Amino acid sequence: MKKIVKILPYYEPRMWGGGERLQKEFHYETDVKPLGEVYNVVALQGHADCVVPELNTTLSRLYVDKPDWFQCDTAQLPVRVNILDPMEKLSIQIHPDDTFAQKYNGGRGKPEAWVILDTSEDGEIQFGHYAKTREEFIEKTEKKDWTGLLRYRKAVKDGFIDIPSGTLHAIGKGVLTYNISRNADCTLRLYDYDRVDPSTGKKRNIQPEAVFENVNVPDTSTGFVLYPSSRELGVDVTRYWDQPGLYTLIRLQVKDTGRFRHDRFAFYTCVDGEGEINGIPIRKGETVLAPDGIGWLELKGNLDLFLASYGNEKM
Repeated sequence: MKKIVKILPYYEPRMWGGGERLQKEFHYETDVKPLGEVYNVVALQGHADCVVPELNTTLSRLYVDKPDWFQCDTAQLPVRVNILDPMEKLSIQIHPDDTFAQKYNGGRGKPEAWVILDTSEDGEIQFGHYAKTREEFIEKTEKKDWTGLLRYRKAVKDGFIDIPSGTLHAIGKGVLTYNISRNADCTLRLYDYDRVDPSTGKKRNIQPEAVFENVNVPDTSTGFVLYPSSRELGVDVTRYWDQPGLYTLIRLQVKDTGRFRHDRFAFYTCVDGEGEINGIPIRKGETVLAPDGIGWLELKGNLDLFLASYGNEKM
C-alpha cells in the first residue's frame, strides 16, 4: 500500500565545509566532517544512496521494487536534492550535457537549479564568464586571469537561478542553498583555488580541457529570479520550474493549516519550521516521499517546504 515515508539524508565530507549551521539548525547528526553538503534525496546505488528506514531499504532499491510509487520513464530515480552551507568557495565548475557525460563516465548530464535560503551580507556566487570566444576563454584560463574571465553575482535571498548544462558556476562562502538537479554525478572543474585536500594532502583534480570543450561560449547565463507566490487553499505556493524530462520545483509555505495536491510522486523537504503532512511529523531538515497518486495533502503547522518531483518526457 502506498504511504508517505521519511527519507534519511546522506552525508559526504566536503573540504569547503566545516560550519555548524547544518547540524544546529537543520538537526543533522553525523560524524562526517567537515560537513558542508547534505543529500536530502539521492539514489545512486553503491555510491550515494538515501535510506528509507520504515521500509528497511534504500531509495534506489525502493525505486526498483515499487515502480508504481514513481511511475517514471527513467531507469534510475530522475531527481536529486541537496542543501549546501559552504564555509569556503566551491570549485569553479560545469556540468556537461548527456552526450559528453555518457562518454566521460557512463552517466548523464546534470542541469540544476538553486534557491538561496540565506546569505551573508557579502555573499556571492560565481556564475558565467566574460569570454566572447572559446580561444579567449582558454587564453584567460591559461594566464589565470580569473578577474577578467569569471563573472560573480551578489547572492539574493529567496532568489531562484537556473543552471543549464555548460554553465560555469560555484556557490560562494556563507550562501545557504537548496539545490535540485538530475540524479547524476558528472562535474568538470576548471579551477579550485590551488587548494590542498586535507584528506589526501594533494590538490583536487581539475579537468580544464573537458571544460574548454563543454563550456557555453558565449556565455548565456541569466541572473536570479524572484518568483511571486499565489495563495491556494491556505498555502503560499511558489512555482519555480516544471519541465517534463527534467524536474518540477515548487515551494509551499503554511502558517496554520492548508491543503495541496500534486498527483505525481514528490519529495517534500522542510527548510524551516515544523508541523505535519497527513499526520506525519516533519521538521526543519527532514524529507518525506509522497508516492505517485497519493492525493490531497493536509498540511499543519508552521512549514516552509520544497517539493521536488518529475514529469515524464512523454505523458
